Amino acid sequence: MLGPGRKELRSLRLKAEDTNGVAVAPRFLWRGVADMPDDQRELVMVEEQVGIFGGTDRTYIPKLMAELKLPSNPATFEQLPDLLMMHGLGTSGGGNRAGSAQGASGSAVVFTLPIPSDTAPYTQSYTLEGGENEVEAEAIEYLIGKGLTITFVGGEAMTVEADLMGRQVQRTNNAGTFSNVGTLPAVETILASRGTFYLTPVGSGFGTGQVTVGNILAGQLKITPKFEPKFTADSGQLYFHTAVFTGIDIEGELTLEHQISGTYGAAGTTGQKNKWREQLPQLLRMQWTGGTIPLGTTYQRKTAIFDLPIKWQKFDPLGDQNGNSIAVGKFISKYNESTPAAGRGTITIVRHGTSEFAGA
Repeated sequence: MLGPGRKELRSLRLKAEDTNGVAVAPRFLWRGVADMPDDQRELVMVEEQVGIFGGTDRTYIPKLMAELKLPSNPATFEQLPDLLMMHGLGTSGGGNRAGSAQGASGSAVVFTLPIPSDTAPYTQSYTLEGGENEVEAEAIEYLIGKGLTITFVGGEAMTVEADLMGRQVQRTNNAGTFSNVGTLPAVETILASRGTFYLTPVGSGFGTGQVTVGNILAGQLKITPKFEPKFTADSGQLYFHTAVFTGIDIEGELTLEHQISGTYGAAGTTGQKNKWREQLPQLLRMQWTGGTIPLGTTYQRKTAIFDLPIKWQKFDPLGDQNGNSIAVGKFISKYNESTPAAGRGTITIVRHGTSEFAGA
């Protein structure tokens, strides 16, 4: 007889679906911590007047739903693209799923993930299996994103956390076993201190106007897609038939040294706080690099680039970091009419080799 479960024997495996909601068999493991599948089926207690205090225990389940939470994990060049695609970033038709191979033998793979502007993106869903090796595994199909937060603090790893939703939670099979023996993909953590930042007025293009080194201490980016799960009366199923993309919100914040450093510092007549007061739109590029990619061409290092048109929404009152004065500015990212080619921005992730979760 098998003994009780063990927390350290839990794992999650992911694989991209070729057709939304048609489950596939994951093999590669999520490198990090995670909650296990959360069965969100709706249970209704039927109210009755049958001459009994409290009524009876008659119930029904009108719909199925699933959720999964990924708490804060170190972000990696290898697994971040899949989380972004779950949240509605990418091209229509799903052509971005495997990335674009460059260099000899496709050594560098580039994921170019535009933020949806005037065209609805392809809904890239995933199948997830989670549980314990020797006890029971459960599966979620049509897994997509509800919200993703990326945080970076100098001297630390970039982190990512996400809330996900799917159609239903059910045992993987009659035996409750994983579809495949789990395989660990190689990953590299994105280190916050390896970042480079650019802020420039609209019209100059992303990647011009490098922020003077030492100005930015930390920051955060929140991506919130609006997927509407459609429960139909004609599908014959209790789970949602389709999740319809209806929009996406992008917001974030940067923590700056409170100093005068020309246009890039927080203070001064041309500083960022003044740009907030004048509501001047800017193009923000946040870029991080990692290890070398052998035989890479356009990109020779692992890279994460976040290109966003932004406007400051609020600067908090002057704060401090252990006595050192700081200014925290909050921004939103939307379409800017003066820079139509930028759209709503693009996130580009470059890694070595294609995604293990791609499902190809």
